[in-house]
Amino acid sequence: ALHGPWLIASDSSVGALTVDDRRHDHAVVGRVFLAGQGAAIEETGSLAVVDGRLLVQDDAADVWRGLTMTAIAAALGVEAGDPVALAAPPSPFAALPAMVETTPMPSFGDAADDPAIWVHPTDPAASLVVGTDKRGGLAVYDMTGRQLQYLAVGRVNNVDLRSGFRLAGQEISLVAASNRTDRSLGLYRLDPATRQLSDIAAGLQPTGLDDPYGLCLYRSPRDGSTYAFINDSDGRMRQWRLIETGDRVRAERVRDFALATQPEGCLADDVHGWLYVGEEDVGVWRFGAEPDAGEARTPVAMVAGNPALKDDVEGIALYDLGGGEGYLVVSSQGNDSYAVFERIGDNRYLGSFAVVANAELGIDGASETDGLDVSSANLGPGFEAGAVVVQDGRNVLPDETQNFKYLPWSAVAAALGLRGR
Repeated sequence: ALHGPWLIASDSSVGALTVDDRRHDHAVVGRVFLAGQGAAIEETGSLAVVDGRLLVQDDAADVWRGLTMTAIAAALGVEAGDPVALAAPPSPFAALPAMVETTPMPSFGDAADDPAIWVHPTDPAASLVVGTDKRGGLAVYDMTGRQLQYLAVGRVNNVDLRSGFRLAGQEISLVAASNRTDRSLGLYRLDPATRQLSDIAAGLQPTGLDDPYGLCLYRSPRDGSTYAFINDSDGRMRQWRLIETGDRVRAERVRDFALATQPEGCLADDVHGWLYVGEEDVGVWRFGAEPDAGEARTPVAMVAGNPALKDDVEGIALYDLGGGEGYLVVSSQGNDSYAVFERIGDNRYLGSFAVVANAELGIDGASETDGLDVSSANLGPGFEAGAVVVQDGRNVLPDETQNFKYLPWSAVAAALGLRGR
């Protein structure tokens, strides 16, 4: 990283920064050893200078640490150099500022993973985001990012939901999650009155998978049945029919198929009967979503064929325009961006955007995103045409545990020339 006359390099082997003076033939000014979360940083990674602060990747904890140039200078016993204006490389992607960020995760390291947006049936501003903590449980946030509930139910990786599920004579909002602690399918009810989750699984619902990873729900246009898809990091995928049992829900296995390498993010299109699956190092595939669809698949967006996609391919979400039209949004983790494709036809690529810092609100951008979700529903002030919610792998400014960022769909639509509802 460059700051004024300084060239700062990380020495990952000992968790230190080496500072050279570019004015004097890169003479070594000194070395700084860093501490984070009360202990020495053992492995430093990438560096970046943002708003006069140095951001240092703590590889061992999988988080970013921030410190001022003044603090570095004080540790070295020198004067901090004046910053030098450096031109940022041009980006082909629209840069859109985050508008909301959630309360940081209670767990350190790589914790936050996948969000799901729930639309309140009568009050748009009371809508919610359910987010996974893959080190500890499930969190519920309001549209201002405030945490309303945390369920410490285990290492929950992915989450999805569907409203209108019939249970005990009522239509409920059903939330499903993949739990890596007990290798199960978690099933919950989201109560619109309390805006809280409660467990409705008919006992433990084992997946039979070694590492239940990605998950998404599907409601069949054929007969109204609701299904859960769960994949394993070894490539296996399983489909489960969700069945009412009194006031509880159980899962019945109906289909097995597989990808050659690790999948995670998936999305089921309830109108067209399609299942989209992200094979992390390869790209996005489309399968049939009905239990009798077999293993036939169609390539949608391959890493090798679209320079805007860089592995890992992670979350996949749908912006529904109605009438079967809309957009697919895919997290391209390798270049910190989000690619948008047409929902129908040959899934034409329409452009990409990045989520950047909002200096006015003091919110950092999003990077190394795992899961995301998109909604076209009115979600209250600022989100009348819907929202995009993305996981942020490096929650900095200030340096905190991972969280989720929100931005309005209207900003995406304006930047890429898309439609909104």
